[in-house]
Amino acid sequence: MSLRSMLPLSFALLACLAAAQDTSIINPTTAAPSVTPLPSAHGYTYAGCWNETLNVPNSGGERALSDMASANNTMTVSSCLEFCSRGDNGTTMNYAGIEYGRECYCGQYLSALSEEINATAHCVYSCNGNSSELCGGRLALTLYNLTDASKTGNAWSMGSSQPAWYGFAAFVMLVVAAVL
Repeated sequence: MSLRSMLPLSFALLACLAAAQDTSIINPTTAAPSVTPLPSAHGYTYAGCWNETLNVPNSGGERALSDMASANNTMTVSSCLEFCSRGDNGTTMNYAGIEYGRECYCGQYLSALSEEINATAHCVYSCNGNSSELCGGRLALTLYNLTDASKTGNAWSMGSSQPAWYGFAAFVMLVVAAVL
């Protein structure tokens, strides 16, 4: 079979693949004032509204949650939390965040550059898959942290009970690195 004779078949296959894939993005809508965050599901608990770190100075373009991601036009809080609970290679992620109504991000750690922000001002989009749920905002994550430690055996929560010297040690390392 020559390349020339395979060309029509190739175009037909590409057309079928393109038709089978939904590449359209449904823009999120602002949630009704009565919509509140889902308190908990799949072993995760609501932890507030946190900024995305893509545009934060010194972030290197890294996301606040950078281990796994999924995006679709039927996103719900539950589907994101379930995705993060299945984890990468069977490891449940400690954090799950929903952004822009349709994007789900998971991570073992939340970036130190991410900060809690005003939820009523920033996490204002309803989920594309369920308008009665909050799914972040523009560069804002509706964040959940793992509270069911039996799933990973040792999940740290934000504001964790880690010794205070951890933060001091990190600060000292930053100062030493800046001096060198």
